[in-house]
Order: sequence, then C-alpha cells, then structure tokens
Amino acid sequence: MHTEDGATAVEFALVALPFLSLLAVILQTTLMVWATRNLDDALQRAGRTIYTGQFQTANSGQTDASTLLATIKTAMCGTSTSRVATVFDCNTLKLNVALSNSFANGTVPTPLDTKSGDWANGFGKSYACAQPGVIVVFTAAVKYRVAFSFLYAGLPGFSDGARLLQSTAVFRTEPYDTSSGQGC
Repeated sequence: MHTEDGATAVEFALVALPFLSLLAVILQTTLMVWATRNLDDALQRAGRTIYTGQFQTANSGQTDASTLLATIKTAMCGTSTSRVATVFDCNTLKLNVALSNSFANGTVPTPLDTKSGDWANGFGKSYACAQPGVIVVFTAAVKYRVAFSFLYAGLPGFSDGARLLQSTAVFRTEPYDTSSGQGC
C-alpha cells in the first residue's frame, strides 16, 4: 500500500472547494446583473408612459395612489393572464413616483430600512401626478432572492437574506395636452 493514495483526493478537495465557490459567485452575480437590467428596462417602458402624459391621460380622475401604482405595476409586469417576461419577482415589486422642483434637488427614496431588514416605511405608497413639464423621480425596487446569501454577509439586505434591486429614472415630462380636462 502506498502512502500517497489519499493525496490526490485531498488535493482535489483543496482545489475544488474554492473553484466551485468562485463559480457560484460568478453565476449568482451574473443573474443579479441580468435581473437588474431587466428591472431597468421595465421601469423605462413604464416611465415612458408618464413621460409622454399617456398614463396621466388614461387615468384621469383617479386619485388613489395605490390604484395608480398598481396600474403602473401592471404596465411593468402584465396581469396574471398576460405576463411580461421578467427575471425579477413582480409580487415583491414596489414603486414610488415623486416630483421635484429641479434636477439638482430631486431625491431618490430609500426603499430598504437597513436597521429592520425590511421595506422602509412609506416606500411603495407614494404617487404624485406629473403635470406637463414637471420633473419626475420614478423609482422601482424589488426583493431578489439569492441562493448563496452568505456570500453577501455584511452588506445591507433584507432580513430573510434577499437582496435589494433598485432602478430609478428622472425625467421632465413632455408638454402633453391637458386642454380636454384629462390628466391629473
């Protein structure tokens, strides 16, 4: 019997664990970047309807913020019968639409309360109707479940190990027609 019989197995174990860990990190990071890009695209599509006044005109007379945010969410994700292809979980998607008096003074809301590890109070409940020519800060945030949450130890995230994906668009609305009384 040779004294080196188990050496190959030990060497393989020493090399395989770091290699597989690195592979897992690369794969998970790639999926998170893809989901973030997918969220950005969905936000841009929905934001364009606000930018052009199409959303305001289609929802004239509606003042309930939760109903209006649900309508935008449907534009981003579709309905249960007509889903839009998304990589993120639309059930955890939260939106915020705010107005600003200038681009320099526009503030992006914080969706995550890092102390509690949950959604920040008030995030996902605010909708301000954009009149023609105003600056809009449109933010979307979603909980993104990760397989290897221990890889992100020490970074802010939800208490259940999920990560926050966030996208924001800031734009000035076009001068859409409000003469017919439609809009906000």
